[in-house]
Formats: sequence, C-alpha cells, structure tokens
Amino acid sequence: MKPSYEQIYLEQSKSLKIESYTKDSLCHEINWHLHPEYEIVFIKNGSGIIQVESHLENYQDGLLIFLSPNMPHMPFGNKDFRDNVEVVIQFNEDFIEEKLHHFPEFSIILDFIKKSPKGCIFSQKIKDELSASFLRLSNQNNIEKLLNFINILYRLSISKNYRSIIKTNHLEIDKTSLPRISKVFEYVNKNYAKKIKSETLAKELGLTTNSFCRIFKSSTGKNFISFLNEFRIKKAQELFYNSNNMSISEVLYQCGFNDPSYFCKLFKKQTGLSPSAYIKALK
Repeated sequence: MKPSYEQIYLEQSKSLKIESYTKDSLCHEINWHLHPEYEIVFIKNGSGIIQVESHLENYQDGLLIFLSPNMPHMPFGNKDFRDNVEVVIQFNEDFIEEKLHHFPEFSIILDFIKKSPKGCIFSQKIKDELSASFLRLSNQNNIEKLLNFINILYRLSISKNYRSIIKTNHLEIDKTSLPRISKVFEYVNKNYAKKIKSETLAKELGLTTNSFCRIFKSSTGKNFISFLNEFRIKKAQELFYNSNNMSISEVLYQCGFNDPSYFCKLFKKQTGLSPSAYIKALK
C-alpha cells in the first residue's frame, strides 16, 4: 500500500487551491498521502500530531507548516477540537515558474520556496500575526485571495522564525521501500491502541521479522519499537492536552500501553516530565 496520491484539481480560472475547514465542515478524510503541489497548512487552534515522512512531533495551540512537493504526510487538523479552523493552500510548480518568476520583485519569495527546508514549521508568533490573513481567505473573491496569498508568502519569506522538521541527518525513505513503510505508518495510525508486534507487520508485508526490522531501520533511522513507543507517547500527550477528565491510567491504556511503570518511564524519557508533572504544567 502506497501513500494515497491526492489529485489536486485547480479550476481553470484559479492559480491555486484554497480550502477552509471547521468542525462543521471537515476536510475530506485522506490518510497517508502525497501530492506534487506545495502546501501551506494553517490551523488556528487545537492540538494534534505532525507526521511527515518518518518525522513525528506534537503541536499545541495551532500550527503553520509549509511542505514541499511529494512529501508523504498525514492530515494535520484536529477535527475534535470545538473551535477548529483549518486553512489549506496548495499551488504547483507552474505557479512559481510561469507566474512569479517573471516579476523580479518576487525574487525573495522564489528564493524562500526554492531554498527553504523541505518541510518547515513557523513560530507561534508568525502564525498569530498571519491568522487574520488566513481567515479572510474564505470570504474573498479570486483576485483578493491571490493578492492576500502573495502577501502571506512574502511574510513567510522574510520571516526567520521557522525551523526545519527534517533533521540534517534525516534519512529519506527509499522509493523502493516507500510502499512498505507507508503501510506500516498507516497500520500504526489505525491500531496504536491495540497490541502490535513486529512479527504481525512483517507478515502483513510478506517479510521475515528480521527483514522487516532491517528495512524499517534503514528507511527511517529508527527501530520499529522505538517508533511505535514514540508515536504512542505523542498520542498520550495529545490526550492529556485535550482532556481534563481522563486519568493517567485511562490514557496509557488508550494509547496501547499495559504497564503503568513502563509508560511513565517512556513518557519522562521522551518529554522530560512525568505524566503527572506534564498534566500539572498544562494547567
């Protein structure tokens, strides 16, 4: 199973695709996917998990992320957050080469798009400063949207407040292994609350357990159990952040752990805080 190829349809009268979503008008549910377009995702509030290639991290209080073409990723939005607002902007290479390229005034934008990290997250400050611009997009006509988008791109281009989500020692997933690794990511996303064994996934992929472990490690730089534990702890962080009522025991079981002491040990190793201290810090 490969990441789903998302076909982005641009209307003939438009240079880019802009969609706005709320809790009442959710994004079409696509799981692990990629597309040849650039993508900017603005999430006003809420928390969730960022999963791009083999990179995992939590976000809280919204998100502003820029992705280059053909980066496999999961959806970013939190459909359960009551005030969720998500704006997704997608544009292709032609927009850069055939439109912006002809105007020397846009050189700073072109440099940013071409030279910025493949995937980058902007600071909370920049996200908040651009919040009104993103939210206006849903009520603007085509010309207003385009001008607003150019302004957003310019503001992102001159900002230094972003960081790469792909580390310098990051291992890109080999194209021949991508279908298998993608199937693993999707399986974990759907079944992390259940018992998951390397042997089970190896069988799903038609591999021996040793071959599966070797391919996963060489493709992601992580062994499978480490990846699974990291994913589950990030899910636990998300649950703690979004719920005031769930106990530590409830969270650990919902995230696939059975041993409270093991969960607490992993949680502190990954976050620097015990679960109880983490909950206290959120209040």
